[in-house]
Amino acid sequence: MVKKAKKAKRAKKQLTPLEKIRRELDKLEKLHDKENDIVEKITDIIDEEEDVDYDFDKWEGTDPD
Repeated sequence: MVKKAKKAKRAKKQLTPLEKIRRELDKLEKLHDKENDIVEKITDIIDEEEDVDYDFDKWEGTDPD
């Protein structure tokens, strides 16, 4: 029985080099999508912050007058 288990394990389909490349490209594409999501979130945060209107006339700076 042990030999059959080993054979069954070996009987798994071996990936061809092209299949391996496709698998890695798929991973890279998913990573790229995640990267785009992060960039979009950061851009949204920046846009929101730029929309905030600060009243710098009321700001007391550190320069002595």
